[in-house]
Amino acid sequence: MTITNPTQLIDEFKKSGEFDRLRRDLLSHFQRSDRTDAFKSRVDDIARQRLSSDPKLISMPNDAIQRELLGEIDRYPIVERAVADAPLLSDPSFIAGIRASLERTMSAGRGEKNNATPSQSTPNLLPCDSSNPDFTPAIPQPNGALTPSTAQKE
Repeated sequence: MTITNPTQLIDEFKKSGEFDRLRRDLLSHFQRSDRTDAFKSRVDDIARQRLSSDPKLISMPNDAIQRELLGEIDRYPIVERAVADAPLLSDPSFIAGIRASLERTMSAGRGEKNNATPSQSTPNLLPCDSSNPDFTPAIPQPNGALTPSTAQKE
């Protein structure tokens, strides 16, 4: 199939399994980070506040309680903040890996041969949060590009 628009590229990227692999890697990285406990604590606080503010909620069926609590949690931007604070998303090697995966997908869509496997062109994800002394985030530019920090240029 020839890829002619962004929607087709996304579909082919997902079909290739790369999207799921990246999603799993990002989740795994987040779960290993020092931000996980704060995230869980905030979710717990929101749920406890909701349960204490509505005593009738406890007598509802479990699926209704879950629906109510998820709706309450959705009112707060905690997931969006966790994603925005994910240092991996500004890591140049991670971005380069995504770009390589997309290029492989586009090449396959044009019928070109590309023998690189995901592990050959997409770097392994390493912890890159504040607990990793080797991590220096890229510097976001107004045009959306990322410029390597001084430490990354060395």
